[in-house]
Amino acid sequence: MKKNLIFKICIVVCLGLSTLPATAQQVNTMYFMENVPVRHYLNPAFQPDNDFYLGLPIIGYSQFGLGNNSITLKDVVYKKNGQSVLFLNSNTDRDVFYNKIKQKSTTLFETNLHLNLLDFGFRTGPSYWSFSLTEKINGQLGIPSDLFKLMLYGTPDSLNVNSYDFKKLGFDITAYTEAAFGYSRIINNRLTVGGKFKLLLGTANMSMVNQNLKLDASSDSISLKGNGSVNYSSRVNLNGNNLQTLNFSMPTVSDMLKPTGIGAAIDLGVTYKPIEQLTISAAVIDLGMIDWISKNGKSYGYNVDYKFKGLKNIDINTNIDTLLNSELSNLQASIKDSIINIARYMTYLSPKINVGVEYSFLNNKLSLGLLSRTMITNKVPYEELTASVNGRPKDWLNMSLSYSVINGRMSNIGAGVGLRTGPVNWFFSADYVSLNKATFPLTLGSSTSDFPIGYNSKGFNFALGINIVIRNRKDTDHDGVVNKTDQCPETPYSVIVDRKGCPLDTDGDGVPDYLDRCAKTPPEAYNHIDQNGCPVDNDSDGVADYKDRCPDTPKEAIKYVDKFGCVADTDKDGIFNYKDSCPNTPIGVKVDSIGCPLDSDGDGVPDELDKCPDTPVKARGFVDKNGCTLDTDGDGVPDYIDKCPNTPAEERAMVDSTGCTKHQTLKINKTDVDTDGDGVPDKLDKCPKVPGPASNNGCPEVAKKDYKALFQKALQGIRFETAKSVIMPVSYKILNQIAGVLIANPTYIVEIRGHTDNVGKPAANLILSQNRAKSVKKYLVKKGVDEKRMTANGFGDTLPVATNKTAKGKAINRRVEFVVTFEEITFE
Repeated sequence: MKKNLIFKICIVVCLGLSTLPATAQQVNTMYFMENVPVRHYLNPAFQPDNDFYLGLPIIGYSQFGLGNNSITLKDVVYKKNGQSVLFLNSNTDRDVFYNKIKQKSTTLFETNLHLNLLDFGFRTGPSYWSFSLTEKINGQLGIPSDLFKLMLYGTPDSLNVNSYDFKKLGFDITAYTEAAFGYSRIINNRLTVGGKFKLLLGTANMSMVNQNLKLDASSDSISLKGNGSVNYSSRVNLNGNNLQTLNFSMPTVSDMLKPTGIGAAIDLGVTYKPIEQLTISAAVIDLGMIDWISKNGKSYGYNVDYKFKGLKNIDINTNIDTLLNSELSNLQASIKDSIINIARYMTYLSPKINVGVEYSFLNNKLSLGLLSRTMITNKVPYEELTASVNGRPKDWLNMSLSYSVINGRMSNIGAGVGLRTGPVNWFFSADYVSLNKATFPLTLGSSTSDFPIGYNSKGFNFALGINIVIRNRKDTDHDGVVNKTDQCPETPYSVIVDRKGCPLDTDGDGVPDYLDRCAKTPPEAYNHIDQNGCPVDNDSDGVADYKDRCPDTPKEAIKYVDKFGCVADTDKDGIFNYKDSCPNTPIGVKVDSIGCPLDSDGDGVPDELDKCPDTPVKARGFVDKNGCTLDTDGDGVPDYIDKCPNTPAEERAMVDSTGCTKHQTLKINKTDVDTDGDGVPDKLDKCPKVPGPASNNGCPEVAKKDYKALFQKALQGIRFETAKSVIMPVSYKILNQIAGVLIANPTYIVEIRGHTDNVGKPAANLILSQNRAKSVKKYLVKKGVDEKRMTANGFGDTLPVATNKTAKGKAINRRVEFVVTFEEITFE
């Protein structure tokens, strides 16, 4: 008897609750249908494919959903002996049904209705604006699994007390008008962001919340304790202090036009394309609340403390109907309820979090999508995962086939199609389409027919719409700029573009940023850049052409240019430092091709100091500091033709044209050979190829103490033609003196070393220094020095004796050294 009583009570409760609405959904299949104009309802970052759309009232976008998170029709109705029976039938296995229910602590039934009143959107460049006015009804009903447990199994037969928690038993029904303003913007061809602001005007709300509601039952007693409230706000006014005195009064026409609540909500969304084929999207929608501030607001509060102890007095003679009526009266008496006016209360929408991933193939004609949807109701998350295959064979045709992995079963699919015919866009989309159907008799009037219902689905959900669209948006290169305005329709993927669809060129040099290696080119360099967007430097001197005042700097001078690209000329003689052998020439002095003071007669004395500018060639090695021919013995015959250069003072007036007198000891016959013309016959001349006085056996007179100074003077005194190994005549005097020293000192062994500065390539410098050393050796051999006593080696720029950073230091480093061994003094 006890179980029948509990069973009847539960049936009454469930039948009452079953009249409430069921499930609130979104149409997941529509998420990847690109040509549906109102797809931004699921993610505000989604931009329609057209420049303008207008949604027709009601049919522009209508959506309806009904479902739950636990059971399907297959779990409620069974086939038994060819008949359909409910799960409550005594011949069914109730454990099967309960095992489905208890997987969720609360079974959530939800429903929603979305009716479009006005909807339109338009594009301005990379931005899209939208506005919509919509009527929405959302309903939610939560039933805890303990209520199903009590309904299925009743109270236990044992003395143990079993507790049932009904705290989560509740519902929320809301009707409101939504005015939404949306905006999205293409940041670049990778990133798009969007958002919506929604003004919510409440029409009606009824919600139930339990602070505590618990049923304890044993074999001989039942107790029900708890408290809660039902909030109400509507244009229909409730009057009365409790349920017994409750009555309704209809509002006036002016009251019907006033909202009973006001609120706000936002949607936020983003899409990102890390690569051209992959799109990642995320959105939070319906994040908001409604403040119910109507004068019709009511709160029905209740407090129940009921206990039934009549089971031990029940016997075979007990009238069950009388007992049931009596206990229902006691239950009613134990409920303390009241209805009070409330100025305001607040309800929250059920926000949804959508995260999508889509990978496209065949130039976006085919794609695979995966959508995760999480809806939060009463702080409890409800999750769903939907996979889809999407086909876009043409711009005017989209198709999508989906499967909800968590919320459906293998026989449940979703499908959608979007079709554009001229200026009209049609679409239809549905989730949870069950392939298994159960038929139920439906009587209409006098006729009865079977009505098919999805047998293996937890609900159904569909959306449809008809919209007027203008100028379909086609973007071949996916840069966010439509083809009709894209001035660069083949932009490579991931390249950031401007409003015209062309690759961004931040510095305006004509080379797009993604190719520009020099991103801050100044305007004055625009006509002097290479393909990489960098200023050209044709002479490679480190100074760009656009500011190079000397654009043809030779390679050997590159290291010596100033900030204007010009080679320095320290002494202002017209010869750049890098090839100026005399970089400190006084201003105004005429110079030769290597920057040294001009020596027109080649006697080694610059023209500005040369008081005898026409020195004969034979006399070039016999001039004084003024450039005049030397006459050492003062006999009036220049040394270079004086065959007797040591004429005593008392005989100077008696010399002939050769500088000799009849009384000099040395007699020269016409048949005597005098190769060097110094007046000493070769047969007596120890230096027959080098002029020298007879007093020194025909060799140049250089005192031993002056040898070191002579070799030191030779370091920079020996000059060569530019970049060549040809000895200039100005160097003959020094070389002749060196030849005389070596001939007069047959024990000297000499190494001739050639050196250069660091201008030019090291390998070339090494060869040049070697050749110059050989030229000096060859000259000395011609002057009578034994070749076996000399070696010639070049060291290039490897042994500098001064810095190569200045012109003076370079001049010092360009030298010929004589290293002498096997003598009393070493000269270097």
